[in-house]
Amino acid sequence: MRIHIRILVLAILVFIVNTGICYSQGVDPNVADTIYIDSVVTNSIGSSSIPVYVFNDESLAGIEITLTYNSPDVQIDSFSFTGGRIESYTLKGGDKITNNSITIYCYVLSEELIPKGNGFLGNLYFSFSSNINPQIVTIDSVTLTLGDREFSTVFSDSVANAFKPTFIKGYLNIQGGSCCLGDRGNIDNDPEDKTNINDLLYLINYMFNDGPPPACMEEGNVDGDSNGSVNINDAMYLIDYMFHDGPPPPSCP
Repeated sequence: MRIHIRILVLAILVFIVNTGICYSQGVDPNVADTIYIDSVVTNSIGSSSIPVYVFNDESLAGIEITLTYNSPDVQIDSFSFTGGRIESYTLKGGDKITNNSITIYCYVLSEELIPKGNGFLGNLYFSFSSNINPQIVTIDSVTLTLGDREFSTVFSDSVANAFKPTFIKGYLNIQGGSCCLGDRGNIDNDPEDKTNINDLLYLINYMFNDGPPPACMEEGNVDGDSNGSVNINDAMYLIDYMFHDGPPPPSCP
């Protein structure tokens, strides 16, 4: 009986995802591969993202990164590979495994091995209350065993040898005060604080195409409603302002 080789490979990789990388772990033989979690300073705006970077000096067949953080006031939302080094790969994901941990993974199917390189892997998204106390949240690596599945931080080389990369933790520095400056509407976080068609497109992409949230949700609350929500009313407010001589966005609090 002939077995289609691609189906067989896919079945094996799905087994790996479900059971963890189960072969013996070795030592990176060359320059230490590295995972680097960036550090970000943000105001109490309700959400933030932290870039994750990866360096590897050999081709990889698999990546698994398991992260945790140390604050009960912060909620991990998701991980996005958009714009990152492995965006085009098929078998990848960012799955929450506990309230304060996530595992990020990519396993090669029929694609080329993940090439040598150094750069952006993706963004880790967090949310929190707008009245959160100022604090520094540490994002660190962790190994967790849930049932018969171990979640860890490990790379797999081209011949299925697993090894631990160097890990550099990152920080989310949440400071007090409002992030909104001047008038509302700078949704794309333009450093010149301008409100224009780019802000409208950013808002529509966020609401309807799973785009990234505004860096400052107060800026996204264009109509200044008292509950602080960002919704279709804000997009309609911008359209009215830009194209129908409607009132300008109100000033920030």
